[in-house]
Amino acid sequence: MVSRTETNSPGLRYVSIADSLQQQIESGEVRDGDRLPSQHEMAKQYGVSLTTLRSAVDLLEQRGYVRSAHGLGTFAQAPGPSHGSPHVLLVDDDPQVVDLLTAILEGEDLAITSASTAAEGIAKLDDSSYQAIFLDLIMPGGTGVDLLKAVERQQLKTPVVLVTGAGDTALINEAMDHGPITLIRKPVRVKQVRQVLEVLGVQKQARA
Repeated sequence: MVSRTETNSPGLRYVSIADSLQQQIESGEVRDGDRLPSQHEMAKQYGVSLTTLRSAVDLLEQRGYVRSAHGLGTFAQAPGPSHGSPHVLLVDDDPQVVDLLTAILEGEDLAITSASTAAEGIAKLDDSSYQAIFLDLIMPGGTGVDLLKAVERQQLKTPVVLVTGAGDTALINEAMDHGPITLIRKPVRVKQVRQVLEVLGVQKQARA
């Protein structure tokens, strides 16, 4: 599913669900250690597909508010204190875009690991636990879809933000097959990036 940055976009429905569940955990309505209803039950409750609900749970797990136990279910947990700055992987071969995104992300107190090709980005997936991946689609020696496939193959739950041009429709459609993504169109705007960070919860972690 592809979403733009508006929080009421259907593509970001999973983020709204994650925010709702997170609020219930933070308020104590759902206590640390409580088992959540099954994903099928929650999908029915929120009126969304199972895929959308799973994306919400994955995002919550990335934020540290739930943990999944195979065969047992999903359990609420109070997130522990964060150590250091949230970490972002930036994969783009355009120096101007890289410089702009680096300035924006560092301005939000985020640590950045950069890569200029999909292959380099894939190699760095194992280096750290990222709170988000900012990914270009068209790069030398491969495409962003190659990295999306690696994320899917490794069953990573990191939110992916595609930063791409208007002429990349075919690749965007292909990217849709490899998990939920948020879309930022070039030219990149500061306000747009900050909104994406806030919607995905990365900005909240940085300021916790």
